[in-house]
Amino acid sequence: MTIFKIILLHFWKFKWMIIPLALVFFLIAAMFSSFGGTDTFESEKLGVTVVDESESGSSKALIEYLNSSHDVEVLGKTPRNHLEEQVFLMEIHGAVIIPEDFERHVKNGEPAVEIITDERAASSVQLDSEISKFLIFANAQFNEGGELDRDKLQTALTDTVNVELNNDTMNADGENFENAAAYSNFAAYWLMLFIMLSVGNLMSEYNKPELQKRIIAAPVSSTSSAVQILGAQSLVGFFAVLVMFFGLVGLYYNHLDGMPLAHIFVALVLIMAFTLALQYAINALTTNRFIVNGLANLITLGLAFLSGIFIPIELFGDGAERIAEFLPLYHYTQIYASPDITWSESALSIGILLLYILAFLIIGIIFSNQRKSTQL
Repeated sequence: MTIFKIILLHFWKFKWMIIPLALVFFLIAAMFSSFGGTDTFESEKLGVTVVDESESGSSKALIEYLNSSHDVEVLGKTPRNHLEEQVFLMEIHGAVIIPEDFERHVKNGEPAVEIITDERAASSVQLDSEISKFLIFANAQFNEGGELDRDKLQTALTDTVNVELNNDTMNADGENFENAAAYSNFAAYWLMLFIMLSVGNLMSEYNKPELQKRIIAAPVSSTSSAVQILGAQSLVGFFAVLVMFFGLVGLYYNHLDGMPLAHIFVALVLIMAFTLALQYAINALTTNRFIVNGLANLITLGLAFLSGIFIPIELFGDGAERIAEFLPLYHYTQIYASPDITWSESALSIGILLLYILAFLIIGIIFSNQRKSTQL
């Protein structure tokens, strides 16, 4: 067990890297748990530019309705690219172009206006829904009486009903799950960075040619040596998994309902094992510490961004989503993809991660044997 103890002692040499990393992680997680999760939603007062090419009673009714809750500027014919530029520069939240035959489109229930917004912003959804609401009510009035009663329409659009929802438990469970998912996503990035930096630097020293020659000459079989190294690395990795998992439990100890804790624990163990296998393959290829550190940052950041860990993958479009489906971190997040996820639903992602682990272990073994044969 000599090699096992030496590896563990060398891990302790990196304590001043490990402790600050852990403290920063939990500080960020605690900040998110304190400031995240509001229970109310308030509509925003938007800045809207309306180009009224119709100048009909219906278009004026739409402008009146929008003006009742937003800051509306009405213009005559205006180039579309000018409106797009205003939206892009965030001078306005959106622009509405009302065509000359607006009233006919409303009567026929056809798309009646052109809306220019930043589709990534919440204001886009708000403006779309409010205009859709107006068009539905206006179309109903035309179908019922053949004409538009602006006063009656405005009353119908602005009437509200007080509704009391009895779904506090469902909302709480959903919020708990969102907090757990966000924590687990970031925990995967931290685990990968921690393991790749610490194990990478440690094995860079261990795999130096002069040390390897002494190890080959020592009365320890290569199998025993590999088992002891893997055992020490796995022990440290599993300890990091426990820290991450019980950190989640500790931060949200009063809000554990709705959290798929067993799935999250399995996901953390698998991403730890995948990172160890990946680092084993990297260390079999190079012993250069600068290359190892560079690859650690490049791989962890690249996988985190492309897999939707930092930024929702939906924002990148269909192409990025298809790429993400081939990445291990994406399947890590799918293991706990919903509060009530079953093991059969997450089995595919678990299997894919296991295949990734096996593949990188095989790659590492092949290159490690090649390197040893050249050193003999």
